[in-house]
Amino acid sequence: MNVATDQEKWTFLSFESAKEGKPIQSWFDGLPEDHRDAVKDILATLQVTRRCDWEEPLFDPLIGEGGEISEIRVVPVIVGPEGRFVYRIYGFFGEEDEESYKFLHAVNKKVGNDKHGKAIAKRRLGEFKDGQAQFHAFSMDSESSSA
Repeated sequence: MNVATDQEKWTFLSFESAKEGKPIQSWFDGLPEDHRDAVKDILATLQVTRRCDWEEPLFDPLIGEGGEISEIRVVPVIVGPEGRFVYRIYGFFGEEDEESYKFLHAVNKKVGNDKHGKAIAKRRLGEFKDGQAQFHAFSMDSESSSA
């Protein structure tokens, strides 16, 4: 896996709209600390990985979804009686000259083919393209309000 230089380091941006606020940032901030750490580990790895090396198991281009959206795969978090948490962050890459990946939706995936989560991501992408939404800098330093 090739490591990106500081100039090539990825920026993560997150969906924001007047209707929904900052849903991905809120989702992340609300995760238990150990779950946030699992998400941060994957993002930290991808942040310094060249785009051509974003691949399974950490990333899926979701080719069957028409190439508009893709997913970041967080290693499953397994905790005692609460079970298994399989987090996915759906998003898309910025323009070719921009080193950004834009988060559209994040979820604890409970089914093999998360059609509902993908539909939310596609709807939000449409809202962005229609000028009804924007992106803000995603913060991995946020603290859970329950901490």
